[in-house]
Amino acid sequence: MGNKNWRLCTPGEWLWTSDPMRWRRIFPGRADQVTVARVFAAGLFDGSGREEDVAVVVAELASNAVRHSRSGAERGWFGLEVTLAEVSYIGVTDLGGGCIPTIRSENPDCEPRVGGRGLLMVSQLAVATGIHGSPVIGHTVWADMDMRRSPRTGPVQEVPLAS
Repeated sequence: MGNKNWRLCTPGEWLWTSDPMRWRRIFPGRADQVTVARVFAAGLFDGSGREEDVAVVVAELASNAVRHSRSGAERGWFGLEVTLAEVSYIGVTDLGGGCIPTIRSENPDCEPRVGGRGLLMVSQLAVATGIHGSPVIGHTVWADMDMRRSPRTGPVQEVPLAS
């Protein structure tokens, strides 16, 4: 299914071609736009079984951009880049400022501050996470999501068997 090689195929072949599908979109740096970005990304992954995980990752990365960088200032913006493939890339670019995003520890004794565990949650949903950039030029915080993995599931509930 490479470029310019059009033919009839199944929806699955078209969707999961070896050429990754890529989207980039800019959002105004407002809190209400985090929801818009979340819904946009979840729609791109509709039917994958991972749409909710993707939505959580986008919401966390976008809300961090709006809250902790110049993206949330007047005339600020954040960018969302999504690549749909077996291992999908989700990246949010901010305008810098503030601090360098870091993943907090799972050990509550190591870091006494309440909250700030969103990037830890992102790292648990993703196969890899990272950051590039700086407070001066802006950051891109990204996560790679394995679309071959089944969605996260809640605790297993035992169902009593009736005889």
